Amino acid sequence: MALLDVLTLLSYIALNVDILFQIRRIYHTKSSRDLSLFGMSVRYAAILIILIKFITLSDVPLIIGQGPVSYTHLRAHETKTRISGDVGVG
Repeated sequence: MALLDVLTLLSYIALNVDILFQIRRIYHTKSSRDLSLFGMSVRYAAILIILIKFITLSDVPLIIGQGPVSYTHLRAHETKTRISGDVGVG
């Protein structure tokens, strides 16, 4: 594995950890006021588009990194919706 591949995977791990801390904060405070459901939806759409692009490029390190980011961001989105009761944009 090239150095850039290793750094890419490490950056994806960092992104996942950040999202997991966000989920933990929402869960423990039972509040998601500082998170916008619309903003999270836009970020998730971007994450999926990037994942699809990486799949078409067949770049394994990027696919390995982007897949878990997609999943953990979806869990954060779900947690925010469940905690705040938001169903629409806001």
